[in-house]
Amino acid sequence: MNLAGFVTRSIALPAGLACAAAALLAQGGRFSGHLDVLAHFAPLYLLGGTIVLALAPLDRRPRRLALIGASAALASFALMAPELLSAVKTSAPPSAPPPAHAVKLVQFNAGRDSHNLEARIRWLRQEDPDVLVVEDSRPVFQTMVVERLGRRQSCGMTCEISIFTREAPLKIESPRRGRIGLGPAVAVAHLQGPAGPYAVVGTHYAWPTAVTIHRENGRRMQEILKPLPARTTILMGDFNSTPWSFARRRDDRAFGLERRTRALPTWPANGMFGLAFLPIDHVYAGAGWRTVSVTRGPRLGSDHYPVVVTLAPR
Repeated sequence: MNLAGFVTRSIALPAGLACAAAALLAQGGRFSGHLDVLAHFAPLYLLGGTIVLALAPLDRRPRRLALIGASAALASFALMAPELLSAVKTSAPPSAPPPAHAVKLVQFNAGRDSHNLEARIRWLRQEDPDVLVVEDSRPVFQTMVVERLGRRQSCGMTCEISIFTREAPLKIESPRRGRIGLGPAVAVAHLQGPAGPYAVVGTHYAWPTAVTIHRENGRRMQEILKPLPARTTILMGDFNSTPWSFARRRDDRAFGLERRTRALPTWPANGMFGLAFLPIDHVYAGAGWRTVSVTRGPRLGSDHYPVVVTLAPR
């Protein structure tokens, strides 16, 4: 067996079969949380299928390998297509400076480390957000944000979620985690904006591999959002789920808010070359907000990229 034959039959063929099988089984995420775990990794199946398809001409049976590669690529693209099309549809050209009443928000999972603290503070000072929602931060970082950026801190239980605001909140809530403690970590800050009061909800979901807990996170979040004014509420955090998972699609339908982050990869920021491929940090907002801009911040020592969203009252 020559080198090309070894690569196509011993590596490409089983890899293509695995990608195709995973992408097809992921469709079962509609009714199974365990199968839905597979859906999160659709970009990897798409990449694998594309590589197998490119290697097909080298194989002794090119049609077989091409069919397997195409099946993996098409099945994974079918999972991702609604989100990718929505991202294209909602993308807007660079606009004029944001209106006077706009609210700038930053979502950032700090990764429970103290790396690059000075770089983080410099970047945050440059961005100068009105609202900063942080997950997994340590007290040293929280103190720096308060003292050096002059922000007010609203803290969820154990400060797993911290909401930092320019102005003092009207009210702060730390909702209980709900049934058997399986709800997500949550903090709520009620704020007074130039166009009226609004609520910011910060959250952190469990990993999707903890299927029962992740499902309960979504159910509990729906309960937390119900008493809040849907038109002006903003929800942001690390949801640990991609927009092509069926869990995230169900949340999108149930929350009564519009997800403003579309196909924006935020994890892993600490991988090779900082090449993130999973969008798991999201920002939602009610119909009373217009999206001005959505961008991704730089690498700041965490395994997550920060997300910067500017909204303006309608």
